[in-house]
Amino acid sequence: MEIKNIRKRGHIVKKLIFVVFLFTQAAYSNAAANTGADFLKIGVGARSAGLGNAFTAIANDATAINWNAGGLSQVKQKEVVAMHSQWIADTNLDYIGFGVPVRNAVIGASLVCLSQSGLEGRDANGAQTDDFGASDLAVTFSYSRQVKLNANKVGLGINMKMLRQQIASDQAYGVAFDMGALYYTKSMPLSFGLSLQNIGTQMKFIDEAYNLPLSVTAGVGYNVGYVTIGLDVKQELYENKTTISMGTEFTPINTLAIRAGYLMNQAISTGNTADTLNGLGAGLGINLLGMKTDYSFVPYGALGNTHKISFSSKF
Repeated sequence: MEIKNIRKRGHIVKKLIFVVFLFTQAAYSNAAANTGADFLKIGVGARSAGLGNAFTAIANDATAINWNAGGLSQVKQKEVVAMHSQWIADTNLDYIGFGVPVRNAVIGASLVCLSQSGLEGRDANGAQTDDFGASDLAVTFSYSRQVKLNANKVGLGINMKMLRQQIASDQAYGVAFDMGALYYTKSMPLSFGLSLQNIGTQMKFIDEAYNLPLSVTAGVGYNVGYVTIGLDVKQELYENKTTISMGTEFTPINTLAIRAGYLMNQAISTGNTADTLNGLGAGLGINLLGMKTDYSFVPYGALGNTHKISFSSKF
């Protein structure tokens, strides 16, 4: 009987993967090589960064909006998450998101902003002009719910994103959608995630049109007692690039979590053998008085080190 149930679960997961495969192959066949809005590729939340961005099948907090919309269905009470990051090239990455259970579903929204100010302006002759700033913004609205599948559950979700990119007074706007599923097994401590992100038409900045960074990610999560392990495989369709990430979280006591992860293919080639360690990440989580604080550190070689700190609260 157990073998029969496992076979049924495997068949269902294969169907989900097949549906997404057909959709993405159709999109890819008409794709141009150039992409933009790369800020959409940056992961949000210090917890997921500490796990090496292996979060598709774990996503169980308000940041699930930006990882796997199906995972948002795991939010059982109102939750808000805020994050700040010192990102590469003197940029700042800020995030705020929330999830609210409503009847049999969860609705949520988030805002991601990547910004840089104090850029030196030059005219066509090279003469210095006023300083200017640049920013990328995504506002996302999410809907997610769980449905029963035999004795197991599947979280399904969809996002709508409104995008804006700005350099000085020039702006570009766009709209994109995400779809996600998270399958929970009852008899085993496993979860399977599938996320299709940044489905949308081209954006146009001044006279340059570009595709959004369409991607599909499959992940598996494993949780036993104090240990959580995640593994993600992400395919960036227009760039034809595959990234594998893995991470683990150890929670020896309820108030402390220790994390480590590795994002393969993240290493930046600079001719220094030490740069092979790029992609390694680590983090901590502290849960006190109803407030959870997470911190992560990820090096990017010649581009510098990145730090993320998140605060979350349930109420």
